[in-house]
This record gives sequence, C-alpha cells and structure tokens, in this order.
Amino acid sequence: MQTQGTRPLRAVEAINGARAYRRQCAFRDSLATQLHAIHPGIARVHLTPVVTDMGGEVRRQTLVSLYDSTGFAVTAPLGAHRAARLLVLDAFPGADWSLPQIYNAGYGVLSVNVPEAPAELGIDTAPAVTA
Repeated sequence: MQTQGTRPLRAVEAINGARAYRRQCAFRDSLATQLHAIHPGIARVHLTPVVTDMGGEVRRQTLVSLYDSTGFAVTAPLGAHRAARLLVLDAFPGADWSLPQIYNAGYGVLSVNVPEAPAELGIDTAPAVTA
C-alpha cells in the first residue's frame, strides 16, 4: 500500500507543467517580438560558424541568415543581422556555437543544423582535407 506522501499529487504536477509551459510561451513570444522589432518578417535565424585560415591568421566569424515564415531570405541591413545574432546568442548562452544552429521564432526552439547523408549513399563520412 502506497502512502500519500511518497508521490506528488497529480494536480500539483499539472499546475507545475502549466506554469513551465506559460514561461516557455512567454520566452518564445518575447524573442519573436524582439526579432520583429529588429526587422519585420523574421521567422528563422540561421547561425553558421565559419573559420578561415589565411596565412596563419585564424579568423572566426558567424554567418547570419534571416528567413521569413515561408522560407525565403529576408533582405535586411547588416545591423539587423548583427542584432538578430546577438539576440539569439544572449537567449541561449549554453548552446554549442561551434555547430550551425537554427532558431525558429514560431516554436521558440534552437536546434543544431548539421545535414546528414543517407547511409545508403555511403558518403556520410568524408576524409579530412589537408591544405
């Protein structure tokens, strides 16, 4: 026989889940509003790390691409790209920024964007390129 104190009540779990959901929605809506204020129509922000080695000097940059809800690139000034990048970087400080990331404002989700080839093609691993 299980005593009442060993498991939290289902109502408490439901209330805590609803509160977490409302916090997530507020976070998502806040970022979407800020992206819209930066430039109307931004629905996705693609951040791709780029490393170049030119004569021993290693440069690290981030390529920023902005897209609308239909998947078309948003024509925005350079300042809008920079502001969107900083907004997403500040919103997700624990993300692995050495990998390409996509922030979807509609869902409020940051996800890794690493394309993979089907295993049947036999090209899922490529040899390292040496200069």
